[in-house]
Amino acid sequence: MALREIIGQERALRILFGTLRRNRVPSAVLLSGDTGIGKMRTAVNYAKAVNCLSPVEDDCCDHCPSCRKTDAGVHPDVILLLPEEGEIKIDAIRRLEEVLSLRPFEGRRKVVIIDDADAMNLNAANAFLKTLEEPPSDSLILLIASNPDGLPDTIRSRCITIRLYPLSGEGCRKVLSGAVEDGALDAVLKLSMGRPGIALSRDLAGEREWFLKLLRSMEQGDAREVWEDKNAMKSWLDLATLFLRDRVVFAVTGNESDLLYGADPGRHIRGASRNAGGGEGSSAGEQPDRVLGAAFEAYRELLSLRSLLDFNLNKSISWNYVAQIMRSLMVHSY
Repeated sequence: MALREIIGQERALRILFGTLRRNRVPSAVLLSGDTGIGKMRTAVNYAKAVNCLSPVEDDCCDHCPSCRKTDAGVHPDVILLLPEEGEIKIDAIRRLEEVLSLRPFEGRRKVVIIDDADAMNLNAANAFLKTLEEPPSDSLILLIASNPDGLPDTIRSRCITIRLYPLSGEGCRKVLSGAVEDGALDAVLKLSMGRPGIALSRDLAGEREWFLKLLRSMEQGDAREVWEDKNAMKSWLDLATLFLRDRVVFAVTGNESDLLYGADPGRHIRGASRNAGGGEGSSAGEQPDRVLGAAFEAYRELLSLRSLLDFNLNKSISWNYVAQIMRSLMVHSY
């Protein structure tokens, strides 16, 4: 794949191609944005374009030895740094400094791609700052972060920050066509929320059933905290926002066909809408302001909680907080 073939990130590509066209490749770039939207793919293909032996219109050719080695992960001048045990430690940064101190073996530049750069611990971040302050002239450091606020300001200020965004429905369809069965594609597109990488790496339909099972238990007051880690918490909160989306859609349209969670959750959402709207006899459209107000308030609270997950919140307390929010939207009937 060439850089120009990245789907749905036109703004980011304009910036990256501009650096290549003017031959002004920066020393450090921070690619930020949600998980599953193509940050790593963009970084790898930018690295290919920087060191390509036969560039085509400022892009990589995708066929030369340099491009093939980068794709295979064996290019001596393209280094990938990943977190170990959930964080990037100072020893990894010191090894990185040693690598950058050497001249490129084959390419024009040494390229370092740091995935989950926001997982640097404080000591690692302080050591890395020294590298950013005096980077070798023949180096390019690409940082990838889903939560750029997790990086110190001193690091972010020394990078060109390029934000990537969730893809449109059409963009997701292009990425997922051929990789997902046609019969399941429409549902997967909705559940992925513009993040095709999530759809390709996870069982979204299975996660939806997991979410609904916990939601029913939560409604009955017997759900126990089951989040194993931060990623599980994020996944569950993503699904909760989709549930709220369904509730808003049904409150406005009264139409089950547009719901992501199907007929059974539709009954659940009907009940919740009646409850918020003023009792069993109320329809979704009788008091939409009250229904929508409750849903949007819950959405804001869940979104705020999700933004704080990288700050080591207590899982049990967070679970109880979310359970309280979700129970307020539901009735005790199925």
